[in-house]
Amino acid sequence: MEITYERKHNESYMVLEGELDTASYEYKMIRDNEFHSLLDMTCFEIDGTKKISYKISRKENLSDYIESNDVTLDLLHRFVVNLQMALDEASRYLIDEEHFILDKETIFMEKAKDNCKVSLCYMPVNNGSVQQQFKGIMEYFISKLLTKNREESKKIYDAYNLCQKGDYTLSEIIECLQAEGEEVPEIYVEKVSLDEEEDTKELYEPAVEQDALGAEYISDYYDVESVEKKGIVNTIIDKTKAIFGRLNFEDDMVVQQSEDFVIEPDYEIDEKTVLLSEAKPVGRLVYDGNSNEDDFIINKDVFRIGTAKANDAIIHARTVSGNHAKITKEGNDYYITDSNSTNGSFLNSLPLVYRKPYKLKPMDVIRFATESYIFL
Repeated sequence: MEITYERKHNESYMVLEGELDTASYEYKMIRDNEFHSLLDMTCFEIDGTKKISYKISRKENLSDYIESNDVTLDLLHRFVVNLQMALDEASRYLIDEEHFILDKETIFMEKAKDNCKVSLCYMPVNNGSVQQQFKGIMEYFISKLLTKNREESKKIYDAYNLCQKGDYTLSEIIECLQAEGEEVPEIYVEKVSLDEEEDTKELYEPAVEQDALGAEYISDYYDVESVEKKGIVNTIIDKTKAIFGRLNFEDDMVVQQSEDFVIEPDYEIDEKTVLLSEAKPVGRLVYDGNSNEDDFIINKDVFRIGTAKANDAIIHARTVSGNHAKITKEGNDYYITDSNSTNGSFLNSLPLVYRKPYKLKPMDVIRFATESYIFL
């Protein structure tokens, strides 16, 4: 299954090769009813190949969601409950459950306060039973399990062993994951609001951890394409001394020489000039804006950026998403990847496509929504 991603007009899309039968019962039911748990989709053809485009704006696939959240009993429990509810909603309209691709790359998540909303990918072919596909998801969860809580780990492994039966149900998995004395949480998909003003304002409060859903649209501030580049040169001048310490530039060490006193070296200095763009990056983000954001040293192989407290670099601007982007280090090279942020990430004014890594060079200008940084 080949997956590609696109970003158009501030919206993100996942593209799969496939076809929608517009005359089928299922397609008509999906078209004529409001499904809360399905990704919006359209079918198109390019070079004779039919493809389906799924709108995934402001969502994270399960793989990215787990990468930015520790696998705990509570997280897994809530995920399975929401997955069950999504499948129950589809079953009410007689949609075949085997027509969903249940994979860590095609299940998408939206955080809504304490719950996680699940959005499913509809593909009208036989993708296998829920039991077969969910077993693969549980194997992925097990591979990411880090909890040291023995009781929680035992419940998760018990649920995984239950998947080996083949004839289990998600209800049995939910019961297995349920903590002692805990009732199954009542999560109503219909009540999950992604746009209500009061929810958005709450996420804007500095004391509350923000999520991608809490980010304001960049268009509320200015046109994305007309972002001013003022301040970059001045910032570079101010920061160069601190960044390139090997040059030993110190203001109090500058020798004041008169015109009559010139030192002539007795040998010829032959030193090759090295362009900054060719130099090895030191791994630093230097803020180039007017909002008093911090500079950051990239000190991890996977360095996450956003407004959420769990990030390695926390930016406070409301236009920045909770999990906005990440920079990964591979050897001496650095790559930036957008995490399907609301208002986008830009490299030298180029909008970044979700999940596509872009190699960074010294002096590159990175913009997270409205906030610009220089990469050194």
